[in-house]
Amino acid sequence: MDVKIVRNKYLNALFLLMLFSAAVHMLILFFLALKSQNFYVLNYLNILDIDLFYPNILNSFWGNIFSFLLAGLIYLIILKLCQEKKL
Repeated sequence: MDVKIVRNKYLNALFLLMLFSAAVHMLILFFLALKSQNFYVLNYLNILDIDLFYPNILNSFWGNIFSFLLAGLIYLIILKLCQEKKL
């Protein structure tokens, strides 16, 4: 596999481990949400564990909508930054 996030091979392996772990974590949460029919577990702010500092932050229907929009916005920002890098 030739995926390079950074040039240092040790940091690259660490970042790939983190990316793999995050992907598996999201899959587990997705299947848990389907099984339990509790889609609040997919709240982005809860996934980041911000609720440890601010319990029940935006843990409602509209909070989940906001969480989804925030995750989408971060995705679009990262996508834009990656496109500018290849100029």
